[in-house]
Amino acid sequence: MDKLNLTRLASKVLNTPLMILPDKLEVILNVIGERIAVDSVEIKESLGYSAEKMQKKKEAWQSESKDISVVPVYGSLVNRTHGLDAMSGLTTYDSIRNDFRSALESNSKAILLDIDSYGGEAAGVMDLSDDIFQARGQKPIYALANEAAFSAAYAIASAADWIFLPRTGHVGSIGVIAIHRDQSVANEKAGIKYSTIFKGDRKADLSPHAPLSDEGKAILEEEVSEHYALFTQTVARNRGLKVAEVIATQAGMFMGQKAVDRGLADEIVSPSQVTEKILAELQDNDDEEEVIEMSAKETKEPTEKEVRIMNLQELREKHPDLVAAIAGEVETRMTIQFTSDKEAIAQEKESLRQAVLKLEKAEAIRQERDLKAEADNVWANALRDSDIPERLHVKVQKQVSYTKFVKDGILDQTSFTEAVKAEVEDWEARGATDKVMGVGFSSKDVVDSETKAEQRAAQEDDALADELFAKTIGNREEVR
Repeated sequence: MDKLNLTRLASKVLNTPLMILPDKLEVILNVIGERIAVDSVEIKESLGYSAEKMQKKKEAWQSESKDISVVPVYGSLVNRTHGLDAMSGLTTYDSIRNDFRSALESNSKAILLDIDSYGGEAAGVMDLSDDIFQARGQKPIYALANEAAFSAAYAIASAADWIFLPRTGHVGSIGVIAIHRDQSVANEKAGIKYSTIFKGDRKADLSPHAPLSDEGKAILEEEVSEHYALFTQTVARNRGLKVAEVIATQAGMFMGQKAVDRGLADEIVSPSQVTEKILAELQDNDDEEEVIEMSAKETKEPTEKEVRIMNLQELREKHPDLVAAIAGEVETRMTIQFTSDKEAIAQEKESLRQAVLKLEKAEAIRQERDLKAEADNVWANALRDSDIPERLHVKVQKQVSYTKFVKDGILDQTSFTEAVKAEVEDWEARGATDKVMGVGFSSKDVVDSETKAEQRAAQEDDALADELFAKTIGNREEVR
């Protein structure tokens, strides 16, 4: 393996978000660590699969049934190889996408994603997961964790309609990781010094020839967080889970039934039985569709030739009893509906009448109260400027009722004021003042005058009330 390919491999591992198991990443890091010359066999083993192994596994599946298209997802997953094809241990997202599209266009009845991968690059995997998810409904899509579907590989598996795994199969590791290699100390020990010339404050943040700065660490953390959010949201959508449920896995790995219990897989099936299981489900689906088609034929609508429309006259002549029954039923229903509508209208009318009556009564009371307040104001002004003792004010007010000065609900303030003024002057002339109680003016006179005034005021108040009620809500006696 030459230095160029080794450098390209390192660029896919360092300073970039990865969706891969940490221990698998550690194996790869150990291979590319400080070494320049590496045996290609060791590289293949670190990445997981050789091209020969991948091809043999794919051929084994294809020999079992032509009704199932198998899409292999093996080894370390990358967005693009960039000249690393010779290493043979990588599977690109583009190759998986091409295999999947070919499976969709083929004559097969179902697609199986055969997955055995610890994950790989974050870049590109979410778009592939979206492509598979959006193809749902065209053909049944199954995924098999055979025996591992971790991280990026699980992002692909989750897009399928149904996920199988054996009892010892594992899924999960829904998380993101990034590694920065600081080789500045090693460079110093080796007597190597790198001088970095750059423009732009963030340009050298992730340089391996200097310690990772706080700013560089923050940038890498932010990128990891963004990929993690996208990863958890995608899995939640694909599996019909809540995002919180996916996050709660905390990138854990789940085997067999535990994966099913978490909602990360659907069924425990041995890899040797997967083909039989899928074919059985396909047969069940075919039988169900056949039953639906037969049912549709049996209940189909009559053709134009089978339908003969009769007019009303023909219907009466050939089926008089049916016409009479229909007419009677219609008449009964219309009568019931008419009676119900009539009662509802009557109730609504009465409700409105009561509401109007209530409003008119309230208006009459308000109007009478306003007139009295207006009259009291006239009396207050007249008595305030007089010499009549305050203890006699109520008696004086009773001598002149404002009600006889009201016409059409309006107080004739000028006439009422003149009458009040004349009454006050009369009392003063008769000696009802603080200074003197004039000759011939006695307490009996006051009492007699008060009694007569009260009687007269009561009569006038009743007359005004009758007038107001008559103008608004009718006979006052009915309201009482």
